[in-house]
Amino acid sequence: MNTNKIFAGCFNFFRKWKVKKNQITLIEKLNTGGTGSLFEIKNECEKRGLPFHFNIITHADYEVSLRNLGGLLKLFTIKAFRMATSSHIFLNDNFLPLGYMKLSDETKVVQLWHGMGSFKKFGGSSETNPEVLKELKAATKNTDHILASSENIRDNYAEAFIAPKEKVICIGCPQVDYFFRDHDIAAWKEELSEQYPEMKGKKLVLYAPTFRGEEEHDKKLLEAFDFDAFQKELGKDYFLMVRLHPQIQSAKVPDTVANMTDYPNVRKLLCMTDILIADYSSIAVEYSLLNRQIILYAFDKEWYLSKDRGFYFDYEKTAPGPIVENMQDLIDCIKNKQWDIAKVEKFAHLHNDYFDDKSAERVVDYYFGNGKKLPNSASEPEPFYEEWNQYRPKHRRKRNPDSISQNIFDNASGKSQNGKLPEKWATQDAEEAVNSWESERKKQRKRQQQKARMQEKLKQQTANVTKQKNKKNNNFISGIDKLTSKKEKDINKQKQLKLQNQEEKSTKETSEEIKSRKEHRMKVIVGLGNPTDQYKGTRHNVGYMAIDRIAEANRININQHKFKAMVGSGIIGGSKVLLVKPLTYMNLSGESIRPIMDFYKLDLSDILVIYDDISLEPGMLRLRTKGSAGGHNGMKSIIKHLGGDTFPRIRVGIGGEKHPGQDLADYVLGHFKDDEKELLSDALDKAEKAAELFAQDEFSEAMNKYSVGKKKRKTLE
Repeated sequence: MNTNKIFAGCFNFFRKWKVKKNQITLIEKLNTGGTGSLFEIKNECEKRGLPFHFNIITHADYEVSLRNLGGLLKLFTIKAFRMATSSHIFLNDNFLPLGYMKLSDETKVVQLWHGMGSFKKFGGSSETNPEVLKELKAATKNTDHILASSENIRDNYAEAFIAPKEKVICIGCPQVDYFFRDHDIAAWKEELSEQYPEMKGKKLVLYAPTFRGEEEHDKKLLEAFDFDAFQKELGKDYFLMVRLHPQIQSAKVPDTVANMTDYPNVRKLLCMTDILIADYSSIAVEYSLLNRQIILYAFDKEWYLSKDRGFYFDYEKTAPGPIVENMQDLIDCIKNKQWDIAKVEKFAHLHNDYFDDKSAERVVDYYFGNGKKLPNSASEPEPFYEEWNQYRPKHRRKRNPDSISQNIFDNASGKSQNGKLPEKWATQDAEEAVNSWESERKKQRKRQQQKARMQEKLKQQTANVTKQKNKKNNNFISGIDKLTSKKEKDINKQKQLKLQNQEEKSTKETSEEIKSRKEHRMKVIVGLGNPTDQYKGTRHNVGYMAIDRIAEANRININQHKFKAMVGSGIIGGSKVLLVKPLTYMNLSGESIRPIMDFYKLDLSDILVIYDDISLEPGMLRLRTKGSAGGHNGMKSIIKHLGGDTFPRIRVGIGGEKHPGQDLADYVLGHFKDDEKELLSDALDKAEKAAELFAQDEFSEAMNKYSVGKKKRKTLE
């Protein structure tokens, strides 16, 4: 049962009703306790007195249980109706039902995202499930804008949401306005000390690790942290608190440690924190705005970087503080104050362009403000609504009876030429004007309904007449058919069946081609070689070198261990691409490629293989769309496992000079000479450009530009 489609079906049903300018929907898919960007925008609108109805949908509304039957009913009826009639819909997470909704042109959908910056990869940058990617792309298609905090991360957000860069608007992250306001932090700490008296007079240290996605590794998060050693070595001057990610279910904070996992306002907690101990969590991005000490406790760094989804920027080079991998180093780092505030500041500026409390104001100005185009915005702002009063709900109008008559008149029939009320209302007070207007509106609706019924009745009568005419025509044709000889009828029937079969076959092939094009979004580029440092830089590993060159040119991190290979995903030439370095050793390369082909449902033409060719001089390439293995053991394995050889390949020359008595294996496993390295570098640059053309389905152009004929290698006499 696809609940996304069910909710979207309810939404589409309620789309029959008119969109209301003053109806705003906030979808809090990720629970923030009412403190995130959505509610910063809501508070800013209320502060300005904008007369909006806010329809709030939370994650709790989706709970399937007996106690929440009323909530589910309200979600699929009242809240779905209000969402369908909203002029603006703001999200703080991916909302997949959006992909199945038929939105009005009058409705704007804005993605705020619950995390600031782009530290760890997410969404389309890390997801590998084709079905989820399909729903995510459909949801993004119905999203008008995606708000980001910095120009530096515009490309990252476009990749994560599978969206064109024009949809990403960099005007700030409203939820971090909180950090730039004046707070009485001393009073907050005093309040917290009533619950934890032992924290008085100490600096507060918060350990906030992120989830690992595997129960076994989530358990190790707290097992690897020696709380007793921390208390013994640092307990005199520092008070330790722990806040776990909501997705961590298998780890339990010891009773002797202050557990802040359920503390309602995470930003208030960060304001009280003096030192943050993070790992790979995006919480470090927000905390960096406070310009305080950050330490990254990455005890499982090697496993995480090889297994998990990766980072947009180099983890070690852009880290906001020292990276420690064991408990003793962590304790020594705090003891000796080995942090670097300059790194924190640099990290903050990488992910954020606005260091003020005006992000919510910028967002409200953009969608409901004075119509001025804001800096760093890719598209024009919404028009300014000069007279919000006309959209005020009825209960608000009654609070200001002096102006209600004019508002009612404006709503009912538009402004008159002289701006005055009709005479029949001129002597009435405000309350009587309301009743009179409502009475007039009911009569008007009744007349409209009668007119609609008459039009429907006339339409039905016309349809009946047309049906009778068609019936007579069919009877006439039937009479003619009876006069036709049996032989002619059989011949015509055979021709019709033949034509119908051809059309069905053609339609089936066309639909299959369209389906294939939609599903095969992924392109795979494989570089052959042997793993381990023993073979690094050898002639036989030019495939690995080519993949490294392509990854560097396109800012793709190859740090995930899947399919018996090291892989990394990203966008090249507008297409989703998976870079692959098999770890099976050269002769078994097919064992790695076949599972990738099956998982992504690829055609052979979606796979590009880059490997060494001893028959070509260094610096030369040969590109082909198909062909035999040519004696290359890695290609033999791939052709055997894929069941065909009709896949593109780039052969990189490693020929050079070979002594008569030199063994072939020793030669290909040897290193390039100095004069060959420059030629090789040029070849790898060309291979990178050819791979980009392959990603754009322009491999024939790459063949014309970069492919050469065979060259015999020289032999030293």
